[in-house]
This record gives sequence, C-alpha cells and structure tokens, in this order.
Amino acid sequence: MRVWSLIFRACALHLCLASVPSFAEVFKMSCEVVGSIDQPEEKKFVPTKVGIEIQSIGKNIFINLTGPKLYEMRISSLSTEKFTGKNLTNADHLGVSSKSVESAQMSEIVIGREKVDLKAYKDTVYAGAPVRLQLQGPCLLP
Repeated sequence: MRVWSLIFRACALHLCLASVPSFAEVFKMSCEVVGSIDQPEEKKFVPTKVGIEIQSIGKNIFINLTGPKLYEMRISSLSTEKFTGKNLTNADHLGVSSKSVESAQMSEIVIGREKVDLKAYKDTVYAGAPVRLQLQGPCLLP
C-alpha cells in the first residue's frame, strides 16, 4: 500500500509541475499614426507615435495601443459580460474588434501583414460630443 501511495504522489507532483500555466509572449512595435474625426466637421490631429502590444492566449487576441490619452485602446477578441469581441485575423491582416454591451461603443484595430500599417477606430467623447476617432499610419517592426 505504501508503494502505491508514493507512486500516486509522484504522479500528482508531475501533473502539477507539467500544468504550470505558461504566459504568451508580448509582441511589441511602434507606429506613426494620424488621428482624425469626421463629425461634425473633419478634424485631423498632428501625427504621433504610438506603441502596440499584441498577445495571443488560446484562441483570443489582445491588442493594447499606447500613446496620447485620446489614442489609447485596450481591446481583445474575448467576449465577456461587458464586451463582445471578435477576431478579425485573416491572410491579409491581424485584427480585433470589440463592442461595449453597456454603451454600444465600438473599437477596432487592424494591422496589415504585408505593408504593416495600422488602421483603427474607436467611439469616444471629444469636446463633449460622441465621435468616432479614426487612426491610420505605417508601423515599424522591432
């Protein structure tokens, strides 16, 4: 009986160590983007540099866009109680879209594979009015 107990403990320890979760690496790059708002009249912002962090965990993609506060986004293909996400990745581009369940605000980030350019938008409030901020520009691979 003691032998079986030792074998069981050894197997349990092996399973515990083998199932330690591994974290997906984060891919980082930078982009030079121009932001614009079409409503009520077209407004273009000064070009700025933003950082992009891309992480894939299971079948879900997480993309963080960092830079000036107006441009910051954190979206994923994961669907939760607060957001419905969608993976837009195909042979031409890597992308994610997300929609808030509460406010119906949408955001989307698409990165072209061949030209490596960023196209994104997000619904936000600018100067007291709800608007859609469009971002576009080339990216530099690390």
